[in-house]
Amino acid sequence: MGKSVLVTSSIQSRSILLNFPFKNKGQTMKYKLIAISTLFLTLALTVTAVAETAEMKQPTPTKTLTLAEYKTMLEKGVPIEFVRRAKKLFSMRHFTADALDHKESAEDDALYYSTFMWEFLPSAVVPASKTKFDLPRALNPALGDVTFSDLKGKIHPTLKTFLDSPESKIQGLMMIHKGKVVYETYPGMRPTDKHIWMSVTKPLTGTLVLDLIMQGKMDPNASITKYVPELKGSAWDGVTLQSVLNMTTGLNADDISGNMYKADTMEQRYYQASFGDLYKGKKENWLDVIRESKKIAEPYTLYQYASLNTQVLSIAVENVTQKKFVDYLYERLLQYAGTSEMVVNLFPDGSIQAATAMNSTLEDLGRYGLLYTPTFKKLTGKEVISQKLIDQMFATKVPIEIFAPSAVGQAANELLGNQTVSGSGSQFDFLWKDGAFAKTGHNSQGLYIDPAREFVGVYFGVSLVPNYPIGYMRAVALSLDKKDVE
Repeated sequence: MGKSVLVTSSIQSRSILLNFPFKNKGQTMKYKLIAISTLFLTLALTVTAVAETAEMKQPTPTKTLTLAEYKTMLEKGVPIEFVRRAKKLFSMRHFTADALDHKESAEDDALYYSTFMWEFLPSAVVPASKTKFDLPRALNPALGDVTFSDLKGKIHPTLKTFLDSPESKIQGLMMIHKGKVVYETYPGMRPTDKHIWMSVTKPLTGTLVLDLIMQGKMDPNASITKYVPELKGSAWDGVTLQSVLNMTTGLNADDISGNMYKADTMEQRYYQASFGDLYKGKKENWLDVIRESKKIAEPYTLYQYASLNTQVLSIAVENVTQKKFVDYLYERLLQYAGTSEMVVNLFPDGSIQAATAMNSTLEDLGRYGLLYTPTFKKLTGKEVISQKLIDQMFATKVPIEIFAPSAVGQAANELLGNQTVSGSGSQFDFLWKDGAFAKTGHNSQGLYIDPAREFVGVYFGVSLVPNYPIGYMRAVALSLDKKDVE
């Protein structure tokens, strides 16, 4: 608007110039020619300015990519301008699909972040496994017809209908039964793409800690500061290792409350530090930030989901083993899993992003899940994760009376359509009475493991709808084996 007014004023001044009574005809003609030429130029500028103003007033059309469009983009090569925008906007607040800033491009940018996270954060490579074995396909499209009901009796659409819906945003989903892939679909990624696991990463740490406890190398009743002395002299003193493992520390750390998106909270500062973002003009160290934790309840009395618990456990693993977390993870678990090369993101200080940042193919996540089932020993002749370890996870779980009132517990009751969830434990969200367990991740990532039925289900996505696929996974597992194992 300001540019248009300025040009209009210029037109008026030229009109005055054309009618001004000069002293002689030559001077009059000279200035009238100048005035006429500048008038035409000004009129042109006016038309341009008006057009620009009109264009500015029109809302910029936006269109969120479909999964099929993004998959095609991956196959043809992601346009450089798309990449540059995603990189320009990247921050702790923007890397998930429900970003508070730049919502007009958040879902599209999240698609790119989900499959190229190592371009944005320091990263380490986890080598391909030494153990090799095939997962043959015995695909059963009829599994896409499975449904499940919520507690109110509402029946969800079939799995296939859900996956085909625009709001699903599930990029890949796979189910493995007795060592064979029985269902596989990639609506929004290629089978070879390495996708971020988000919080499905957490059980890697939880399992290593539980294993070290069972080896007698860690005491579950010892203060966490015995294993992470960097936190001594803070509210973490007296918080037991087991309570950190089960997210029942009694400290004021709770991601689900929304604090990770609230300015100046400890949770947001922790996440900002993990991304190297500035807080009040400077970069903070995540350990310094969480030293400010405050006690709000006794350990084991309150379940509060917080990624910083997992991060603390990863440092404990390094201090006990005297090895980089990635190296010990490979040595103890992944060298046997049959996985291809994987990538894990790091904090600016070189610490592994233990709570969120493993990246792999969908099949490799499924192969990791197989480590917890009898199937793995049948395929390879080696037991890596024993049933004894799984039994210990259930024996030390967060009981349902403490878990159920939490936000994660309410999600189990409202979304999974099953009343046999018995609690949470060792960094897995849901433990069922029949021995199955599962972990979900932000924007719809998931891992469902049912050792008794020799079933593993995995999926990746950037979905903003509730994390329904776990409910479908359980329904499929139950349908594949009707016998009562509870």
